Amino acid sequence: MTGTDTFHLDDNRKIHSAGILNRKGILLILSENFLGKSFVLDKKVSIVGRDESCDIVINDPLISKKHCSITLTDEGHYHIEDLDSTNSTFLNGKLLKKPGHISYGDRIIIGDTILRFFHEEKFESK
Repeated sequence: MTGTDTFHLDDNRKIHSAGILNRKGILLILSENFLGKSFVLDKKVSIVGRDESCDIVINDPLISKKHCSITLTDEGHYHIEDLDSTNSTFLNGKLLKKPGHISYGDRIIIGDTILRFFHEEKFESK
C-alpha cells in the first residue's frame, strides 16, 4: 500500500478502505472561480465564509463573512445550516431554510460558488 491508495487488501484478500481521510467529509469547488479547490472537514463544526476566522475561507464576494456551518454528528452524519447569510445557502437546488442532512454527492451553492460534498465511506467487499 502506498500513501495514495484509497483501498488495500488485507491478509485474507478482502478489500478495505485505507482510511486516509478517516471517513472525513470533503467539499470540492466545481465553479470556475476556484475550480478544483477542496477542503477537508476535519472539525466537529466547520464554519464556511469569507472571513479569515472561518474554518473554510472562500473569497467569493457574494458569500457572507460567516455564511454556513457544516456539523459532524456523533453518529457520523453531516448537517449543513445557513448562518443568516445575505445570499442564502442552496442544497441540491433548494433554498436551505433549516438545518439539513447532507450526503455523498450533494450539491451546495453559496454565493457564486458551487460545491460538491463527498466523504470516505466504509467499504466492505461481498
